[in-house]
Amino acid sequence: MRVTNRSILLALAGVAAADSPIIGPVCPWNSSPRLRLPVCASPDFVRASIAPELLFGTKDGVRNLTWNQAGWQGPHRCINGTCLFSNDNIGGGIALITSEHHAKIVASFPQGPAEEAAPPPFHVAKVAGKGMGLVANRTIRKGEIIMQRTPTLLAQTAPIVDLDPTLRDLLYVLAVEALPDARQAAFMAQVGSDIHDKVNTNCFLVFVDGSSHLGCYPEVARMNHDCRPNAHYRISNMTHTTVAVRTIAPGEELSISYVDLLLTHAERRALLHKWGFECACAQCSQSAADTAASDARLRQIAKLKAELGDFSTTKVTAETGGEMVGLYEDEGLHTYLGNAYTRAALNFALFGEEERAREYAGMAVEALELEMGPGTGDARAMRILAEDPRKHWTWGKRRKHGK
Repeated sequence: MRVTNRSILLALAGVAAADSPIIGPVCPWNSSPRLRLPVCASPDFVRASIAPELLFGTKDGVRNLTWNQAGWQGPHRCINGTCLFSNDNIGGGIALITSEHHAKIVASFPQGPAEEAAPPPFHVAKVAGKGMGLVANRTIRKGEIIMQRTPTLLAQTAPIVDLDPTLRDLLYVLAVEALPDARQAAFMAQVGSDIHDKVNTNCFLVFVDGSSHLGCYPEVARMNHDCRPNAHYRISNMTHTTVAVRTIAPGEELSISYVDLLLTHAERRALLHKWGFECACAQCSQSAADTAASDARLRQIAKLKAELGDFSTTKVTAETGGEMVGLYEDEGLHTYLGNAYTRAALNFALFGEEERAREYAGMAVEALELEMGPGTGDARAMRILAEDPRKHWTWGKRRKHGK
């Protein structure tokens, strides 16, 4: 049963709601053991905080949209211009906590059909040492779209951070309550002690007109971390697309990365602590000697990247970019190959190596479109280089500089 707005507000005021499910930790101020508050605050404080003119911003608490977009409801439950919006027709249901300006932009995003295969090429399963995860049902080919999802909840970060925790968590509860039952259940099934914790632990950074939002994609959140993942994701508008960066065998766990993979083993471990686990992927379970060798390759990658970007150095040769690509490949950094191929292609063009520039630019186009989507600007630039390196602005510039 869904928690109703009325039952939430009654409980926040200290009134029992016998038909409501438990949604948070026990609060001694709350007289009802059935509905537990996301934040423990006295009834007097909560009643004062949610006065209609503060929380709702309108006399009756709800007003119709002033812009015509099918299926959207809101703005309502507004605090200082940050309001709730919802739409049951998008991706099974979506709730927004944002301004009306940003809600209009979200409503304008294209809502085309998903490009993924049907049925999905994965299933949810228990993964040893990791809890639940996603496992391939069949062979998934490199470049195949594994899934495309719109967020269940999209919350603008700045106003949420500035809100009193009680009001913040009340907005979160009301937003989740606005979702259809299936989407609400999927959101609540995510890891986290309460809604705020689930948002912080599982959600992705999404930019709407330059403003950062947290986008929650419960099914994507099932994917566990790996320091050498087999999948890559991109977010366009608010659509989250997961793509295979190499061929994935049936029965293999699907994985993405939670951190920058160019960091050393110790640096990755330090960052991963905030997710509350010690990474035990194959890369992190190597012998001490193999880990040291991996870290040395990562440091060498960083060194070569710096040298490739420094035109004052005489250390760079035509082969420096190719050497760096080899280090990426040795490290299994499939998710970053587009950038490596691009740097190598530009460097070969800078040294006037036409065939090698064409070769690496062609590989860059394929990798960049996989990583960033078809038609991306970087891929177009590499396509131009591949067509005629001699007409590219980089042609021969390092060779001339070396002379």
